[in-house]
Formats: sequence, structure tokens, C-alpha cells
Amino acid sequence: MVALALLASALSSLPLETLPAIAQSGVTADANADDAQARLDRWNGDLTRIDMALDRVNVSDFDLRNLRDETLAIVNAAATYADTLGPKVDAAMAQVKELSPIEGADATVSDAIKDNLAVAQKLLGDLSGSQKQAQAIAAHGAYTVTQLNDRRRRLFTGRLLERNASLIDPSLWKDAAQEFPNVVNRGSDLITGWFSVLQDRNDRTAIAIVLAVIAAMLALIIPGRRFVIRHMRLRPSGPDEQSGREPKVIAAATVVALNTLVPVGVLVGGHAILNALNLSPNRIDQLFWGITSAVALFSLGFGVSRALLAPGRPDLRLVDEDEASATRIFNFTVAVAAMQGMAVFIERFSTIAYTGLPVIIAADGLISTTSAILIILTVRTINHRDPAEEDDEDPATEGPLFRRLALIGASIMAAMAIVANLIGYVSLGRFVTTQIVWISIVISLLVLLMMLIDQLTAAWFRREGIVGSRLIASVGFAPRSLTQVGVLFNGLVRALMVGIAILLIIAPWGVDSTSVFESIRQLFFGFRIGSISISISTIFAGIAVFVVGVVVTRALQSWLDTRFLPTTRLDSGLRNSIRTSVGYIGMITAATIAFGYAGLDLSNIAIVAGALSVGIGLGLQAIVNNFVSGLILLAERPIRAGDWIAVGAEEGVVKRINVRATEIETFDRATLIVPNSSLITGTVKNMVLRDRSGRIIIPVAVAKLSDPEKVRSVLISAAKSHRLVLAYPEPSVLFTAFSAASLEFELRCYLSDISQGAQVRSDLRFDFLARFQAEDIALP
Repeated sequence: MVALALLASALSSLPLETLPAIAQSGVTADANADDAQARLDRWNGDLTRIDMALDRVNVSDFDLRNLRDETLAIVNAAATYADTLGPKVDAAMAQVKELSPIEGADATVSDAIKDNLAVAQKLLGDLSGSQKQAQAIAAHGAYTVTQLNDRRRRLFTGRLLERNASLIDPSLWKDAAQEFPNVVNRGSDLITGWFSVLQDRNDRTAIAIVLAVIAAMLALIIPGRRFVIRHMRLRPSGPDEQSGREPKVIAAATVVALNTLVPVGVLVGGHAILNALNLSPNRIDQLFWGITSAVALFSLGFGVSRALLAPGRPDLRLVDEDEASATRIFNFTVAVAAMQGMAVFIERFSTIAYTGLPVIIAADGLISTTSAILIILTVRTINHRDPAEEDDEDPATEGPLFRRLALIGASIMAAMAIVANLIGYVSLGRFVTTQIVWISIVISLLVLLMMLIDQLTAAWFRREGIVGSRLIASVGFAPRSLTQVGVLFNGLVRALMVGIAILLIIAPWGVDSTSVFESIRQLFFGFRIGSISISISTIFAGIAVFVVGVVVTRALQSWLDTRFLPTTRLDSGLRNSIRTSVGYIGMITAATIAFGYAGLDLSNIAIVAGALSVGIGLGLQAIVNNFVSGLILLAERPIRAGDWIAVGAEEGVVKRINVRATEIETFDRATLIVPNSSLITGTVKNMVLRDRSGRIIIPVAVAKLSDPEKVRSVLISAAKSHRLVLAYPEPSVLFTAFSAASLEFELRCYLSDISQGAQVRSDLRFDFLARFQAEDIALP
């Protein structure tokens, strides 16, 4: 009540010209609200137009993709606008709350406060209404994007699995032959129409510019590229560089960059000049982009093949092939790249020239079949070995299993593409051959870039390198820490490149691949158990996801074991613990993701696991006990890999701590498998748990008439002269026993490395014998 009275008095004390300020702000808010409402109405109208376009029957994938991009832009704009209105809505709500009369208070409110409250409430209503409309538009747009993606998937699946005339059907080639002259005429009309448009402008300079740009592009794409490559300084490897990859990798990267960027840059630059001068109509514009796409694909394939195979330059070759095989493989791969580039151009040209279906089927089928045959010949050449070489070849040098399986898989898929073309599934056959070529290019680029990043990392993160010298000078990095940073940087860049490669491989599928998998899944009859839906496709998908997770985990473990952990100061036991823990985490994560991808609810799995807990407790008690004991060993680390331990009557070196048991290698090279629970609950003697120093005892017996003091002096002197015996604690000699024919002593000394105890005992006994003979000390 008091606050309300103070507010009323404060407002009444203001000058008259300041009282309409809030009202004036309300007028401004009304103007802004009108602009905002016009924007919202425009978005709603655009979404309505897109929904109507989506309902059309004959809509192409290109149109659907453009509609999706437009819808995403509306969704992002509406969501951003709704977010920006959030603080304004909160401020308006606070203003309304401040101007509202206190409930239960008995006070008189001035008319000015009532007017301001009405303006604030109207402003709050406008802002809140605009925010809700923007949120509704964003939700509508998101649903429209889903519908567009579903329509694209159905269109992709229908086009891919559509059966047309077979390539061996004579009527197909007859219809294509009849249609082909019309296609040529329409292409000729396209070019002549372009020049007719230029002539109608009554400007001969335009035609001269177009001809000059086209001639310059043709001259720069082929002779210009060859001139640059011929005159670039590729350092040939000398006698000392035959085994080094650094000049080869840099030369290969340069070859790929020049062969790809020069032609594409020339075409894009020429096209930009024509567009800037308004000399490229819409259909010519589309034709230029078709040519550019085809040239880009061919140039990329040509550049990668030349970089890896280097025909005529064995000193720069990155693959293990002789000159004849490398040349044949290069010719095959270039031919395949030319076929795929031609397919890309024909696809774009057919939409411009309104090509008939028989010509498209015949061209796609012929290109796909030719590409598949070339792929098979390429794989055959790669796998070909002379009988003499096969007899002399070491099985260990046959190459990675993944490489051989990939080549076999490519041959099988190429053969399937040929069969698909012959039975009428031309779109499927072309899609398969295109994916083989694209995946091969991406993987080749990935391998080349990984080799390049290895070279760059080694050069940058040296003491004298660009990054290394600055880190040492500015941050004070130690050389060993510099190596660790380099390894981490290399690993992160490799992971990024692998992720980009995976995205590039699945890019041609995009969201459309879901429809293919959905169509395949519908071929099988799924069944349900309660709320869990199970089908063959989901089971295989879950298994595939789990396998990928296991492969990624193994790769991460291998990287830690061979690249990163060796650069640290961690002992071998802790390295093994880290590696094993990463394996456990990776396996659990892979299993969790696989279950989720297969549609299994983890809560249901937990219920089943709870029901089976009794059986696990009784039947698998020992296995669970060993598993938990293994986790304790990795966490508490009373025993580590590399430790010298004794278990019962056996002793040896710990090699590996596995899930169920620990491997111990005895000194006679036998492997002892000890359950983990025995190491936790039993008595284990660890010789090197805290440090590697230890004590050895050597019993010595001499003749009964020998001088004990002289014997002790000889033993002490021999122990101190050995390089592995510690000076502190000092060696000591104990007189342990008399016998009828001898005096018995014990030499006790400490070693820096107890694992050398057997060798030290042997060395000291040799030394004892020599010293006893020199000092005339007789043995019993």
C-alpha cells in the first residue's frame, strides 16, 4: 500500500510532458508489432505454399531439396525470433506486475497508472502472442521438414528400385536410337539459342567475350594444368630417401590439389565472369554447373590415382606395385573416373534438354556396366600375382585383411551392378557403381591426408618446428610434453578426418538411405515381445552398431598403446590399466548404443537382468567374482603388468590382466593363467610393487681351517665391486654355522633391480671362486 502510494505520488510529481512517455512507447510498440505480425504472416504464407507444393504429384528431388532448405530457413528464423522475444516478454511481465495494484490493498490508483498499466498489458499481450506464433511456426516448419524428408525418401526408393527395360532388350536400343537425334537437336538448339540471345543484344563484344572465356577455360584446364604439374618442383628421392615417405606424401598431396583445384577453379572463375557480365542464361547456367560437377569428379579421381600410383615415377609411388601394374591400374581408374564424370553430366543435361527415358536408361546402363567391368579388371590387376611370386611370398606380407575383403567386396558389388543392369534395375546398378567409385576416392583421400598430417605433425611439433619452437619459447613446454601435445593433436585431427570421411561416404545416401533400409526391413516379419519390437533388420542393425563400436574401441586402445601412452612417463602397469579400462568403457558404451539402436528399452533389460540375478549369483558366481576382482586389480593396482610376482610355488612376470584371469609368464617361458579372484583373496608376493630394489642372499661354505675374517673381507669386497649392488644399505656377511668339514657364511646385499638377482648371484660366485684361489682359501 505504501509502495503504491509512493509510486502514485512520484508519477503525479512528474512534469506533464513526461507523462505520455509510456503511452508514446506503446505507440512505437504498436508499430513494431505490426511489422512483426507482417513477418509472421509472411512465414505462415510461405509454409502454406510449401505444403501445397508438397501435395503435388510430379515434384522432383531437386525441388524437394530446395523446399526443404527454404523451410529450414523459416524454422531457424522463427526460432531465433521467438528466442529474442523471451527477454522482452519477461520485462513486460515484470512491468505489468509492478504497475498492478497490490491484492487486498485499499488505495486509490490514479488514472495515469491505470493508463500505463493498460499499455503495459497490451504490450505484454502483443509480445507474448508474437512469441507463441513464432514458436508455432517453428513447430509447423519442423513437421514440414519431416514430411519433405519422407517424400524424398519415398522418391529415392521408388527411383532406385524402379524396374525399366533391360539392357539386353533390343527395343530399348531401338527407342534410344530414335530418340538420340532429337536429343542432339535440342542440345544444338540450346547452344544456338544462347548465341541468338547474345546477337539480339546487338553487341558483338558479348559474343567475343563468351568465346574468349570459353577458349581460355579450355586452354587452362588441359594444357595449363599440365604445364603447372610439369614445372612444379617434385623432389625425386635419392639413395637416402628411398625408404622415406615425406617427399612422396608432399608430392602426392600437391598432385591431387593441382589436378582438382586448377580445372574446377578455371570453370568456376569463367562462369563467374559470364554471370557478372549477364551473359549466361538460366539453362546455360545449369549446363555450366553440370560440366563443372563432371570435371570436378573426374579431376578428383584422376588426381588421386596419379598421386598414389605415380605412373612413370616409381620414386614417388605410394603403393607397392611395379611399373606395369601401376600403369594398368591407373588407366583403369582414370577410365572409371571418366565414366562417372560423364554420368554426372548426362544427368544434368537430360533435365535441361528434356531427354527421353530410353536414352537415359541406355546411357546410364552402358556407363554403369562399363564402370563395373573396369572395376573388376582393376581389382583383378591389384590381386594378380605371378606363380613364382606367390610361391616365394611371405603370408605375413599379403596385406591387411580389411584391404583384401574390401577389394573382394568391390568386385562382388560390381558384378551385382552388371546383373542389375541386365535385368532392368538400371538406377540401382548405376547407384552401386557410383558408390564404389565415391567410397574408393574418399578412402584414398583419407589415407593420403592421414599420411600428410603425420608428416606435418612430426615437422611442426619438433623442437625446431613452427609450433614446437613457439610453445617452448612462450609456454615453456618440455620436449617430452611437446611430443605428447603433438600426438594428441595428431589423434584429434585423425578422428576429425575419419568423421568427415564417414559423412562424405554417406552423403550420397543422405536421409534417403532410411527408406531403403525401411523397405528392406518390411521384407521381414517382425514380432513383438511385450513392448519390445524385434525384427531381423533391427537385430542386424544393432549387431552392426556394436561391431562398429568394438572396432572404434580397439582402434582407440591401439592408438593409446602405440602412440600416446609411450610418450608419457607412466609405468607399464598403469598404461595397461588405462588401456583395459578404455576397453571396458568402450564395450559397455557400444552395447548400450546397440541396444538402443535395435529398439530395446534398457529398463526392460534391467528387469530381465533382475529376474536372472539369482541364476547369475549361483551359476556364474565365479565368473562375476573374477570380473569384479579384475576391476579391483585395475583400480587398486596391487599387481601391474610387468611386475614380478610369486603365486604359490610359481613365479613370473605379469603380462596381461584380462576380464577373467591374469596371464603370468614364468621364467621358463610358460604361461600361467591365474583367476583374478585368487590374486585378490589369496597371498601373492610382489617383488617390485613399491620399487624394483631388493635383497639377495648367497650362501658360501669354505674349508674348516680357513680364516673367517679373510673370508668376510673377500665376500664384502666382491659385493662392493659389482655395479648392480647398492652401496647403501651396505653388503653384510653373516657367519651362520659350523660343520664337520666347513664354515658356512651368508652374503646379504641389496640390488637396484631385483629382477637381475639371478645374474648377480652368478657373477658374485664366479668372483668368489677367483678371489678364494688368489687368497688360498680352500673349499670344503
